[in-house]
Amino acid sequence: MVSPIVNYAIRGFQAVFASVVLGLSVTLVRNQGPGLASPLSLRYAAFVGGFTLLAAFVGVAAEFLSALQGKVVFLLDGLVTLISISGGVLLAVLIGGANCGDASLLNRAKLFENDLFNGGCEGKGDNRKCWNGFGHGREKYLNSRCKESQATSVFMFFVVGLMFASMTMTFLRSKKGY
Repeated sequence: MVSPIVNYAIRGFQAVFASVVLGLSVTLVRNQGPGLASPLSLRYAAFVGGFTLLAAFVGVAAEFLSALQGKVVFLLDGLVTLISISGGVLLAVLIGGANCGDASLLNRAKLFENDLFNGGCEGKGDNRKCWNGFGHGREKYLNSRCKESQATSVFMFFVVGLMFASMTMTFLRSKKGY
């Protein structure tokens, strides 16, 4: 028998992980330079965090409302899995092989080229000026934005693992008839 306590634990972790994704991605979006647009990938990460948080509350509510149990929760968990996997992979690809712990000038120059880390840029070519670029005194934020982006991606993958556990639990419940 699959206990409702297991569902509460899964949904609790889902809510915590979703809050981390939402908080980190919103922080990254808000810390873009004044008047500079944030990358769409960061806004998508904020959406993933918010949607996952909402789905966690629906998952808890399903324990009390029989209309939400079964296929509805299973489909919602599947949707959360898909958007979390796509968001995690998207950020992982955009982060690439960045070394977030290396504060050397050479590594920061590499981080500067990544739109997730540089805080937004104006101009092109030699006239390109970035919010977290050299000359503004904000280049120290390149490493922290890199770490925040990596953490956001990792927590999205944690959510995927939880959703597989939840979908397995929902499947077992539907087969046992309770």
